[in-house]
Order: sequence, then C-alpha cells, then structure tokens
Amino acid sequence: MSELPLHRVPPEEYLAFARSVSRNFYEDESDDDLAPWLRLLREPAGDFRGWAVRDGEQIVGNYGIYTMDVSVPGGARVPMAGVTAVGVTQTHRRRGILGRLMRAGLDDAAERGEPVAMLYASESAIYGRYGFGVAVPMLNYRIDRGIRFRDAVDPTLVRPATPEQALAEWPAVLDAVRDHRPGAATRTPEWWRNTLVHDPASWRHGASGRRLVHVPGRGYTSYRIKDDWKDNLPAGEVRLAEVVAVDPEAEAALWQHVTDLDLTTTVTAGLRPVDCPLPELVTDRLRLRPTAASPLYARLLDVAAAFDARAYAVTDRLVLDVTDDLRDQGGTWSLDASPGGVETRRTADAGDLALPVDALASVWLGGVRAVQLRDARRLVEHTPGAAARLDRLVATDHAPWMPFEF
Repeated sequence: MSELPLHRVPPEEYLAFARSVSRNFYEDESDDDLAPWLRLLREPAGDFRGWAVRDGEQIVGNYGIYTMDVSVPGGARVPMAGVTAVGVTQTHRRRGILGRLMRAGLDDAAERGEPVAMLYASESAIYGRYGFGVAVPMLNYRIDRGIRFRDAVDPTLVRPATPEQALAEWPAVLDAVRDHRPGAATRTPEWWRNTLVHDPASWRHGASGRRLVHVPGRGYTSYRIKDDWKDNLPAGEVRLAEVVAVDPEAEAALWQHVTDLDLTTTVTAGLRPVDCPLPELVTDRLRLRPTAASPLYARLLDVAAAFDARAYAVTDRLVLDVTDDLRDQGGTWSLDASPGGVETRRTADAGDLALPVDALASVWLGGVRAVQLRDARRLVEHTPGAAARLDRLVATDHAPWMPFEF
C-alpha cells in the first residue's frame, strides 16, 4: 500500500486544515468559531507552518508549528517551534502518519535554526518516543472561596480593565515576567486579541464571557464565572485563565480578588508554576487542592545552541552521553559552564552521566531534577555525584513556567 501524500499547507487551505483539527478534537467546526483561529494562522507575525496528509480530498492527518520564542534562565529568548494542531483521523490511525508529520515538522524547525520544539500533549503517552520530555511541570488548583490570607493587601489595587486597556498594557507585564521566568513563550498581537477580545460562545463551555481585571502596569488576570445554585444558595465557579504579576503585592492582590467573588464557592486555576506563592499566601494550603497540570514538553533539536543560550549560576564541567535514536543529537557532549559564559560541544571524553535526549530536555530549564531521573533509572551516573552536580549547574531562582496553552 503506497503512502498517502504529505504536503505543506498553503494559506488558501487553512480553513480545511482548521476544520480537520477541530474534527479530530471534537470541537465546533463552524466558520464563526474558526474565524479567530484563522486570523491567528494568517497573521504574518505568527509565521504559522502547517502540514497535512490527504486521502483523496479529505485531510486525515494534521500538524502545525507556531513560530515562537521561549525564555531561558538568564532572561534570553530562544527561537522555538511551538508544535500544535497534531491529529490523525480515527479511520487512519496506526499507519505511520503521525511519525511522518513529526519528522517533517521537526526537520523544518531544525533547518530554520530553532534549537527546541515544545508542545502540550493531549495524550501524554505519545510524545516520549519522539524525544520530547517534560520541561515545565505545573499545577492546577481547586480553591475554596473565601480562603484566608496571612497578610492581606489593599484590595483597591485591583481595577477593572477594558479589552483595549489590556491589549495596550498586558503584553509588557508578561514580557517582564519572562525576564525572570524560563519556559514562557511569546504572544503575537493576534494571539492577544484571541485572549482578550474574541470570545465565541463555544469557547465558554457554559460559563460567562471573560472578566478582565488588573493592577495597572504590575499584574493581570482574566476569568469566567460558571453560574450554579444548590439548595437555593449560590455555588458558582470561577474559572481562572491566568494570573500574571511582576511583583508579590500585585500577585497577592489578584489572588485575593478572584478567591472572594460574590455568588461563587470555588476557584479553578490551571497551569500554575510549581513554586507558585499561593500556598504561602494563605493560612490553610489544604483548601487549595493541588493536582498535576498538563506539563509543557520540549524536544532538543540543537543541544549546543539550547544549553549555550541559557545562564548558569555556578561553575562546573560535565560530560553528557546522550542517546537520540531519531535525530542527530546523540553522542557525547561537554557542558562547560560558569556565570561568565558557557560552551557546549561534542567531545571524545568519557561521559559523567548517560541519559536519553528526552531526559536531557527535562533538565534543560531546571524543571526536572537529574537526581530524580537517576533514581527512576532514566539517567545513569558514571561519575558519582554527577546528577547532583548537573542539578546545581542548571538550577534557577524561579521554576520554569508557561502561563498559557498553544
């Protein structure tokens, strides 16, 4: 049986591509619902790249990449392939279509000089075999309304925001946070409009339109309210989209606001950093009910460029024996880093530790500890103490965090 044809999706096919993606994710395929996404795909600043596999006239496999950058320790931005819209029609699974699409997309990213590809996984078991490792673990919270704060701040700091105010001011707040938070990606202007202005009913899942509030110039949050009543008493849910702040007082004020909204009993907050200050802001952390959130995965396409781009707080040299069965990043790498500079290069020296490329991606931003990988037998120490040395080398002041999905 011959392979079905794979091709790069031209702009004139974006609507058919978007419908295929929505169909595979069981989402609304109407023109009105797809219109905001189509504007994002066509935005020149986003430089979207898409691939499709067809069976006759039908798209049966889809794969996309947003041209993005991601913050790394030290505040630098690194070109990043934001992998998205990955799907294969139910009738065409297990024919190698996803593997072909993945190779095409990652080849393109490497040729464009993007040292890393990143994605959120709708099915987390899939992507390890392509070299993706968890780089940015995160948490969800389900919070009781009215939870007590240890040190309350002035609630009048929080002000309502119009979409126009948010579009003008919030990008600078996120960019300031990216200076000290690795793992956070950029948003284009059209992406901000989809976040703040466009709001089709199908995006709301039974909740209200977006509410926008901010501490001007210092932090912001957006949320929806899912109305509910039980036994004639209000039981609404605050569905929090983001809380982003540049200073502790602004963040505390925003958390106070969203956890004390009238006619609600719970707040759901997703994609929080693992070092989110919220548990230390309140008197009873058990009422936060944390659970694991979908992490952000990374695939290293250029080990040297990825590790050379970030900063290091200590001085050490480690030799990493990397296994990469699918691409050309396997081999022995010398990581020679200090606060004054870094050089990552291939070497003939014996490795201090051995690990697969997905595990290397996990430690790249300091999001997963090498000693944990060692204890899970996903990393092998040839030099005693090498895993702990790697952890000290890649450690960051703040845990990596990605505040939105793509």
